[in-house]
Amino acid sequence: MRHYWQLMSAAFGTANGGVLHRIDRHKRLSALLFGAVLPLGFAPFFWLPVYYLALAAFFWLWWRACGSIRQQAILGFCFGFGQFFTGLIWVGEAFLVEAELFLWLLPFAVTLMPAGLAVFIAAAAALSGWCVVRFNLVKLPALLVLVLGLSLADLARAHILTGLPWNQPEQAWAGVLPLAQSLAYLGAHGTALLVMLSAALMAAASRRTLLLALAVPLVVGVLGGVRLHQHPSVSGTLPVMLVQPNIPQREKWQPDLRQKHIDGVLRMTATGLQAMPQLGLIIWPETALPALIDEGTGFADLIRARLPQTRPTGVALLTGAVRRQKTFDGTYAYFNSAQLWTTSGLFLAHSDKHQLVPFGEYLPMQSLLEAIGLQQLTRLRGGYHAGAADARLSVPGLPLIAPLICYEAIFPALAAGAPRPDVLINLTNDGWFGDSIGPHQHFTQARLRAIEQGLPLIRVANTGISAVVDAQGRIRAKIELGRRGIHIETLPPTAPPTLYARIGLWGYGLLILLLGLTIFILQNRRKLFGIG
Repeated sequence: MRHYWQLMSAAFGTANGGVLHRIDRHKRLSALLFGAVLPLGFAPFFWLPVYYLALAAFFWLWWRACGSIRQQAILGFCFGFGQFFTGLIWVGEAFLVEAELFLWLLPFAVTLMPAGLAVFIAAAAALSGWCVVRFNLVKLPALLVLVLGLSLADLARAHILTGLPWNQPEQAWAGVLPLAQSLAYLGAHGTALLVMLSAALMAAASRRTLLLALAVPLVVGVLGGVRLHQHPSVSGTLPVMLVQPNIPQREKWQPDLRQKHIDGVLRMTATGLQAMPQLGLIIWPETALPALIDEGTGFADLIRARLPQTRPTGVALLTGAVRRQKTFDGTYAYFNSAQLWTTSGLFLAHSDKHQLVPFGEYLPMQSLLEAIGLQQLTRLRGGYHAGAADARLSVPGLPLIAPLICYEAIFPALAAGAPRPDVLINLTNDGWFGDSIGPHQHFTQARLRAIEQGLPLIRVANTGISAVVDAQGRIRAKIELGRRGIHIETLPPTAPPTLYARIGLWGYGLLILLLGLTIFILQNRRKLFGIG
């Protein structure tokens, strides 16, 4: 533990000795500060000018350090650590839910995760710096090489070790809906590349590049506005009810409060059914009830008795629930499940979460870490097991549903796949993170999946934010964070598949090739065209 804190202090200039002290402390602290303010460009703030100034300032610092790859790497690490420390500080809230068990882990969670993610930024800064030296690049081509490096680093961060594509550059455009429409064509990584390209052009700081830096978001915004005009908001025909019970996470699984929680969810649902008997679908959040609802007849009997039977076959009810399955050795495998029932007590279908949360739902090297006394936040011995990818819930009379459980909604690939669904439904429980910025960031990323795929999104969260979003990302209904309530809204229609839905990452790959070609032309324009 002592060595860990010594390493962290050395990286930011508070330790003496070693190779790191030779780097100018002011540059390191500046990079750290610029990274720390960068998340103000993400939800819930969306201060886009601050985001651009912070990112462009980092590009400028990196360029000034050209010639020292070590300096560039450490500047990248400091910038990345600042960004991920302030942008992900809310993760620490989860360790306070059962502070008597997990508080000792909090300092490591809020520093080790940012440090690990910052390694991707450091690697991109170092490799880009090597390219500058190796090919003797001038300023603008050098900055564009850094754009290329950071873009590929974000791609790697989204996939390596299960991936964590959280607070990537495209999410800074999510607060401006016309800009966010670019995801329908280029996806998350292609849009992120455009965001960084405009910041790099700002850092180049010539009159021409500043104009180009403004032109990138301006052109994208105009095209996005045209797309929104071509696809106006239209009401659907299927009435859907969102139920947000707002149960504090610490109270959720307390045995003496179990019946209170169940009664509350059923009472809210009954109120909605009485107000709108012709409902087509009721949606509860992830693990809505603290019970194994698919075992025995207790849940079926309960909802049949407590919910108004407005039609003979009942109304469809989609809920998150814990499910278990006996294995060959007589033990149980547990799954975080989405289950489809009817209010008449009929079980219709289920799907299981595929992308599990490391240290939340399972431990890497589960058996070894459990043997030394560690456990994940859910405190489930053996952890959850992963379900199949590309799960769909198909029931006559309902649209084809692609369930996204919890943070599965931040992974673009999980919202794609075949067959193409009619709606994305994100069941989540952000109660672990209180009223922090985390649930706002989570909701924003889920909303981007709707734009990417041209599909409506319904999101139902235990404590919020629950919402209905149309296929262009417009919010049709919303229950704010920390509120208890229900909302009834018609399901927006499905749009035709977007370009991104049809070609996937090929558009991003084409942008990478075009950027590489641009760098080559700019660096060799004297030889190619006889101009300086």
